[in-house]
Amino acid sequence: MIKDKASPSRFNFRPVDAEHRDLVHAWLVQPHVAEWFYGQGLQNTFEGLSEKRNYRRKCVYKVIVDHKPSQSDNEVVKEGLIKSYEAQFGERDKELSIFLKSDSGKVFGGIQAMFDSEAIYIEALWIEENLRKQGYGKKLLAAAEGEAIENGCRFSLVDTWDFQAEEFYLKNGYEKIGELKNYWHGHSKLFLRKKLHTSEFHFSPVESSQISLIHGWLQQDHIKEWIHGTGLQNTLNGLEKFFRGESSTTYWIGYHKGTPFAFLITSPEGPDATTLDLFICDFNYLGKGLAVPMIRGFLTSQFPNVKKVLIDPETTNKRAIHVYQKAGFKIIGEFIASWHPVPHYQMELYMEDLLNPKKEIGA
Repeated sequence: MIKDKASPSRFNFRPVDAEHRDLVHAWLVQPHVAEWFYGQGLQNTFEGLSEKRNYRRKCVYKVIVDHKPSQSDNEVVKEGLIKSYEAQFGERDKELSIFLKSDSGKVFGGIQAMFDSEAIYIEALWIEENLRKQGYGKKLLAAAEGEAIENGCRFSLVDTWDFQAEEFYLKNGYEKIGELKNYWHGHSKLFLRKKLHTSEFHFSPVESSQISLIHGWLQQDHIKEWIHGTGLQNTLNGLEKFFRGESSTTYWIGYHKGTPFAFLITSPEGPDATTLDLFICDFNYLGKGLAVPMIRGFLTSQFPNVKKVLIDPETTNKRAIHVYQKAGFKIIGEFIASWHPVPHYQMELYMEDLLNPKKEIGA
């Protein structure tokens, strides 16, 4: 019976090091070896072993498998990689961590990321399981993107698995730019990217610490004219639910060059649409021509993957209707609202038209 060749796993090989010199000498003078290896050949081998350049007497390098590596050893490897990147691109990656914490300071989620002047790379995003699907992931991601924009980044990059967070990132404006099929245990590795709008505007979900700012805004006369009574109470109640993670509606603050000036509300409407309400709250920003670019910047940065956006101003709010039409919304109907029984227009905007505008003849 012919035996299979020996498995390579039965043998291993490595260059001779200093501690094995005497062992090799002893082997070479054994009779069954000396019978075939002697004289000048043997002498040349002894001399070759003794030469520093062949024998590596100055430094002996070993490959060590370490299942419990020290943090300092890991830092050496990490620092070496960062320095090679720095030599190539002329800048050093910076670390960024954002946490979701309870009032007592316990961490229930967070993002770990690296960024440079070009892009931010989301290395990890995790939320405690019982807090998922409550809007905290969106808040963490928006905070990371906001920091990236403040530091001049043009893109946000992330990779995930086909069983993890693809839908989450797509809903938050990312596009899939690559896929490695059957990469691990039959699952595919997905690579996504989002273009960050480094314009004068940026947007973040409202934090509970900003509730007094919102309350103050909503008490202003130019706001109370259009949101009052049941509509106002519904908004305040909705904010409380949002802070508790109990609402699918998202409440946003719009910033102009870092200054908060606008309040926006979005809510999913079916599988491919979202509703929008917005108010220019800082009185100093009224009449500055910022509403239209703000709306376009908000929708293209936060909702590029929805099919359409719906908005329903009162028919008497001529200024708002004019702004919405300039932003690309079209009137498609009229109705009486249950929360305020006066006529409202139903207006819609298709995101395809906003993302890929057609130049009109004579424009």
